[in-house]
Amino acid sequence: MPTSLDGIRTKFMRRIAVVDSAFDRQLTLARRGFRSDRFALQEGIISQLWQYWCAFCRDIVIASTKGASTRSGIQTTSPYAANSDPEIAFVAKQLASQKNVTTVKPLSGSHLEPTWGDIKKMNLILNGMGCSNGAAMTSAFGAGTLIIDLQTCRNACAHLNLDNIKKVNSFSNRYNMTNTQHPSDVIFWIDPATNDFAWRSWIVEMDVISDLAVV
Repeated sequence: MPTSLDGIRTKFMRRIAVVDSAFDRQLTLARRGFRSDRFALQEGIISQLWQYWCAFCRDIVIASTKGASTRSGIQTTSPYAANSDPEIAFVAKQLASQKNVTTVKPLSGSHLEPTWGDIKKMNLILNGMGCSNGAAMTSAFGAGTLIIDLQTCRNACAHLNLDNIKKVNSFSNRYNMTNTQHPSDVIFWIDPATNDFAWRSWIVEMDVISDLAVV
């Protein structure tokens, strides 16, 4: 029985619900305790959200490439349907790096795989993979904008340096109430379009993209 893309999304949304609950708990602690503790907790949920997003992107690409069932009941196919997961990851790596795919070989480890959650790389992968549901997925992921802010924020937290802090500050004009003591404070910036936290807007965008990608 082919993998259900809707099932992959359901798993993803369950994971999002868990980390979103952690964000709700963090709201009550944000103004109490030591700053170092707060920053560590915020970094943790940001990293978790990003990893869940990357896992969803990886799962939906590999499943669609090998053959999966869309929400509408159509089974997907691709030129790489017979290849293994490590081989498909190799193809994705080549496409994400804008390199030609000639001889297909398996990647020797997951650390060599592309950054699946990167919207720009995802579009390159989807455009080159040749999945029969590629148009729907490309359209879905092409709508992503705010997730790029999450990626920048996560990178700044994981690699704390002046250059990455500047990258975070470069998109602060898209939000309100942008006072920060640490890059992880970005989750509390206010999205003027919704008058809600940046964190919420990131999750809403993930919800919309993932819903459109599995039709």
